[in-house]
Amino acid sequence: MPSMDSSPGGMDTEYLKVHLGDCLSSALAEVVEKRPADPIEYIAKWLYKYKENETHYELEADLANRLNLERAEAEREKEQHRQMKEEAERIAQMEEEKKRKELEEEQQREAEEASLAESASKERSNLPGAPNLETVMEGEEADESHVSREEDPQADELQDQPPAEEGEGAQKEREKEGEDQETG
Repeated sequence: MPSMDSSPGGMDTEYLKVHLGDCLSSALAEVVEKRPADPIEYIAKWLYKYKENETHYELEADLANRLNLERAEAEREKEQHRQMKEEAERIAQMEEEKKRKELEEEQQREAEEASLAESASKERSNLPGAPNLETVMEGEEADESHVSREEDPQADELQDQPPAEEGEGAQKEREKEGEDQETG
């Protein structure tokens, strides 16, 4: 409990200075300036209005504070969203790069397998007893067969002749097989 001052009226002047000092001195200054007909009623209304204004300013300050906090939170969320988007882009880029490397490795393996198969076929053709044939392209085959006939006229004659007749023994055997099938 506040100590009582020995001043007239028994009120603590320090308490009045702390809690009513600015408010009461402003009210009294306005009463002196405006000189209302009923100064006591004027001071009472002025004090009510002062309290309303003080409450309003506190609410505005509180609202401004909350608004600033919400803005700061929105900025943090925006920054966090930006970081998450960058991270997602990095991950997508890393996955794309990984797929590209896998594709390159697969193509490289296929190329190595093809070269191994080619070298294996070359090795097989170099073995003793393997035919030594040249690689012929499709378009060249028809041209070469025509050229070979022009170079060797006897080859044309051989192709144009009917096959040689079979001997009498082979012909008799066929006739015999035909008879066996008819009787059987």
